[in-house]
Amino acid sequence: MSGPSPDPVAALLRPPPGWPTEEHRQLLVRLLRERLPAAPTGPATVAQRQLWFLQQLEPTSTAYHILTVVRMTGELDLPALRGALAAVTDRHEQLRATFAMVDDEVVVRIGPCAPVPVPVVDLSTTDAATREQRVRQELEKAHDELFDLADGPLLRAVLIRCGASEHLLAVTVHHIVFDGGSRPVFWEHLATAYDALRAGKVPDLDPPVPDDEDDDEDDFADPEDPDAALAYWRKQLAGLPDLDLPGVRDRASGALTAGRRLDVPLDRDVTTALARLGRSRRATPFMTLLAAYLVLLSVRTGSSDVAVLSPTTGRTSEADESRIGYFVNTVVLRGDLAGNPTFAEVVDRVRELTLGAYAHMAVPFERIVDEVRPARVPGRMPFSQFAFSVEGRPAPPPRLAGLSTAWIDVDTGTAKFDVQLDVLTDASGGLVAAWTWRDELFDPADLAAVADDFVALLGAVVADPQATVDALPVRRPVPAPGVPAATPPPAARTRPGATASGTLVHLGGPTDRPPLVLPHPVSGTVGAYAELARLLPAYHLVGIESAADATGDSIDALAEAYLAELVARWPAGPYRLCGWSMGGLLAYEMSRRLVRAGRAVDLLVVVDTAPGQARPAGEGSDDAAVAARFAADLAASLGRDHPAPTAATLAALPVEEQTMLLRRWLVDAGVTPVALPVREVRRRVETFARHVTAVAGYRPEGVELPVTVVQASASPRWQPRWERYVGARTTVHEYEGDHYSLLRRPTVERIAGWLARALDGR
Repeated sequence: MSGPSPDPVAALLRPPPGWPTEEHRQLLVRLLRERLPAAPTGPATVAQRQLWFLQQLEPTSTAYHILTVVRMTGELDLPALRGALAAVTDRHEQLRATFAMVDDEVVVRIGPCAPVPVPVVDLSTTDAATREQRVRQELEKAHDELFDLADGPLLRAVLIRCGASEHLLAVTVHHIVFDGGSRPVFWEHLATAYDALRAGKVPDLDPPVPDDEDDDEDDFADPEDPDAALAYWRKQLAGLPDLDLPGVRDRASGALTAGRRLDVPLDRDVTTALARLGRSRRATPFMTLLAAYLVLLSVRTGSSDVAVLSPTTGRTSEADESRIGYFVNTVVLRGDLAGNPTFAEVVDRVRELTLGAYAHMAVPFERIVDEVRPARVPGRMPFSQFAFSVEGRPAPPPRLAGLSTAWIDVDTGTAKFDVQLDVLTDASGGLVAAWTWRDELFDPADLAAVADDFVALLGAVVADPQATVDALPVRRPVPAPGVPAATPPPAARTRPGATASGTLVHLGGPTDRPPLVLPHPVSGTVGAYAELARLLPAYHLVGIESAADATGDSIDALAEAYLAELVARWPAGPYRLCGWSMGGLLAYEMSRRLVRAGRAVDLLVVVDTAPGQARPAGEGSDDAAVAARFAADLAASLGRDHPAPTAATLAALPVEEQTMLLRRWLVDAGVTPVALPVREVRRRVETFARHVTAVAGYRPEGVELPVTVVQASASPRWQPRWERYVGARTTVHEYEGDHYSLLRRPTVERIAGWLARALDGR
């Protein structure tokens, strides 16, 4: 009788004679992925879509790689470790996820269960000095190797053998499928599976806990009316200035992800006293530490209106607690330190703002960005460049049978924010202020000074909680020569219900100087001034954007609304205005009204602006023509080379498809970092059309006012037209180029130099 038939599956799993086992394992993984392709399971969450787009814009960025390293001492069972990793990825489908764009939507695909390759780097025979260097190199490689979000895998592991009984396991995961709350779940399940396999048993991981109802992260998790929640954030964040610390360097083009870290242990007596102070004000340690951080940023930036971004777990159900995935949400915490309050009063204010923010934190951060529409500048986060978190004592390392384990802290050399403060709890229960910053923007000495100020500040406020902000030991920004330091008044808020309201946008520079105000061109946004702002870091620049609810279609109505915002924010002046294209008309009309009201206008500059000239006929006014002009104007004003869709192309499409084409073009051309909601694209085109109408219908009234006309050599001569309205009080500066190249290098460098001299002379 013949023996049993050979098992073809077992034969496939055995490597051929002489074939390295690890190479055979990797081949099997690749074949499984190819033969069992992943299938779409639904759209990505709002947060995952945002992270996906950020990764497309910065494909070489490693800022969203999460590396965890554990040291294992003892007799390691390598097959059990490999099997445990496979069991965890089998249990948690997000670890088998990939992401792709399908029909203009980011979708999640869940791949088949498959082994997880664990290559072994054997350094056991190298000398100690060489081994230490090689370990650093291998961990750097483990972190920095790029992930492919479309093909995966988004988890990888490597084992470094340092000796016969000492190993380092490095696991790297992309943030799009893994967050801080995922880490304890991952390692607990890994330990459970390892112990079972080492004992010859089948791992028995708890099955996923079902939700009571469908879990759609695009829905609001709390019972509050979504419109009311969004209304809260629109009101809370209106007019929020986007601040920088003094000393920040110009932002280079491209991704800013290289970072440095400085850990500063905090005195235990001071932190104990701070917690006691917080309890007396019914505030948590998070609130009291946040209050100190906001005071530090307020004094350092010179602004009483300052905000930070803070992550929240986003896990709102029992089912979420046992899952691996990307649940984290970001909350904007905006502090009001106006009126020189005492620190105790700051704690009270921070307590209220924190409770309010957390009551509305079910709104995804990305949706708030869509609704509030803060100015978006490449390389900058929306709302704030500062981040803050407080973390409890770290979870113990995984308890693996037969092994002693310990976490290995690795500085990955990356930063997601300009400046980030994480208050960590060490193994002894003490607090550590961990500062991370973007290396391209700050000198280490500058951030070390910031960290020193924070320590001194904590000591001062526990010694005297009634000390006012101005009396606390924090270094102030150095004012420019001849400009007295001043505390700016609170930021203006967009007027609810106004039909021609605007939003004041901080474009850069120290806020203790009178601002140079730059009204928007026809786009309704101030992106065209980004290069000018980068070239004038020592000067306070403020843009005016069209608010999301604005419907004004005349220069007069817009100027009146914007002037109300400006005077409310800086009632004493002096007023300095500069505008390009339509922005020049707004600057003139606002200045004219200021002069008529008896207020001083120190400087008025109109940049290649035609007064009282109707739009030429024949440009077309149908939807396709307007949309094409909108795209062409944006491309030219922002210096984008990506061809804009033509009117003929758009006219051949239904209106809905026109909008989708524009939506894709905005991302492809780098105008917006992520795909905007369809309604937002339509709103921007409608805003552009209204502003074209406003320019065509404007007829200036005269006023006695000096005007500086900045002129492109390729444009018609505008000075004679301006002299009709202001008399002979015009000064002309002509520069080589056309209407759009004036605000791009190299011409904008010359204009910025002249503006700096003009501002210094006032």
